[in-house]
Order: sequence, then C-alpha cells, then structure tokens
Amino acid sequence: MTTTLEALMERNVSEVFGERDPGRRKRAIAELYAEDCALYDADGESVGQSAVSDQVGRILDEGAPAFAFSAVGPAEVIHDLGRLRWQTGPAGGPPVLSGMDVAVFADGKIRALYTFIETPVAAAERK
Repeated sequence: MTTTLEALMERNVSEVFGERDPGRRKRAIAELYAEDCALYDADGESVGQSAVSDQVGRILDEGAPAFAFSAVGPAEVIHDLGRLRWQTGPAGGPPVLSGMDVAVFADGKIRALYTFIETPVAAAERK
C-alpha cells in the first residue's frame, strides 16, 4: 500500500497542481482525493473536491503561465501520513518557490493535504 500512496502524492503534483485545465484537474482530484477531502494552505481551508480544485486553480492563476510544479525527490509515507517536497518556476529554469505537502490518507486516497510554502535557498540568495 505504501508504494501506491507514494505514487498518489507524486501524481498530485503533476495531475492536480500541474493541471491548468479545470476539467482534467477535477477528474484527477476525483481519482486521488476522498470525497470529503480538505486542502489547508496559507490562504485557509478548502473542503470538498470542488473547493480543492477551485483553490488549486487560483494558485495556478497567480503564477506565471510558464511555471511548472515538480517533485523534489520521492514521496515518503509512514502508515497514513505522507510528505513530498516540491518546487515551481519557469520550465527548465531555477525554482522560484518550493515547499512541502503533507497528506493524510484514508481508504487509499488523500483525505487532507497541508501545503507549506518556502522560498528556495537559491532564490533567497539572489535578493
């Protein structure tokens, strides 16, 4: 089961946070997230699959169109809790933002996702 949950977190980066098309993003969320899921980030709480999709859409709209999310290493899972480091920035360029997702799983799906954001060391050093 651990490998499946790790893959679920990695797919979340590419198929949810990396998907600008709302229809495809909603289909991915339906497959990866529990119906009663929640997303917690600095902006607050989004409860339910539609609310999660809407919040991810807002996040994507705030970033530059050429920005892409990617995992930084593999996801790590212990029992029903997982973490995954990620970054975003221009495709092929240095990351301008990075962070970590912490997921709580239930019945093989993401029940809650907590997203922590940080500035990558390289970007902080350029200031």
